[in-house]
Amino acid sequence: MGSAGAEDMASLVDRHDDYRVLRRMKPLARFSGSSGRTAGILAGCALDVETTGLDPREDSVIELAMQRFRADGAGRIVDVGPSFRWLEDPAVPIPADVTALTGICDAAVAGKRICDAEAICLILDADFVIAHNAGFDRPFVEVRLPGAAGRPWICSMRDVDWRARGFDGRALPHLLSQMGWFYEAHRADADVTALLHLIDHRPPGSSRTMLAEAVATAARPGWMIEAVGAPFKAKDRLKSRGYRWDAARRHWWKEVPHGGFDAELEWCVVEIYGGLAKPRIRQIDWTERYSLR
Repeated sequence: MGSAGAEDMASLVDRHDDYRVLRRMKPLARFSGSSGRTAGILAGCALDVETTGLDPREDSVIELAMQRFRADGAGRIVDVGPSFRWLEDPAVPIPADVTALTGICDAAVAGKRICDAEAICLILDADFVIAHNAGFDRPFVEVRLPGAAGRPWICSMRDVDWRARGFDGRALPHLLSQMGWFYEAHRADADVTALLHLIDHRPPGSSRTMLAEAVATAARPGWMIEAVGAPFKAKDRLKSRGYRWDAARRHWWKEVPHGGFDAELEWCVVEIYGGLAKPRIRQIDWTERYSLR
């Protein structure tokens, strides 16, 4: 059966209330014909990594994929550049569970290395870097490529209110499936393609994309509240409040938006320190957010 016939059948099934059709995601192809910087156009770098583990201080990047794009003031992607992908030998055996998840084995990465100069240039030339779960990707990237540290970062998972936009969950494959797409997840280049489709999505009735919301959210400064010296018995209250544990610095922390700062500070002072002390506070912006701090 030809693709046209298959699409006709899929469209027919998709109109039935008892069925949903998922279409295989394809690379996003956009080219406006313009080059260089243009007023009102932002240059972004979509990025994803696969690693040997979860700790950027101990584990290594084994795959890095990046793709430059440009977007207009409504967040609509108008240009997509070439896709870049590198494998890298971590010099240690890749754990079996990582190979099972990603398909990347020791033989695939043997003797291979990321092109530092090319990767750093792609990041530095962009107005921002975006990843789905930047709290994972950014630390690995900045440890591996310190010359690219300090750039504005956006997290498409956290910097969009997906529930308010009618979505269930925040995992990349799950969000894409709710948009009608499927793809082979857990490879960096496929995840970058999925990310571009995700941020280019426009909710029904809106002229602005998910990217526009993510940029607006990420660009606003917030406050970092660090519950230094909090009593051990307070850990469950901190966790349920949304604080996260920093294993390296041995304290709980939470970023709050400017509008919620006063209430959060008061809660922490009263509920955690019993009015006898205060947490450490500092302002944070998208050049620091999601980094190892």
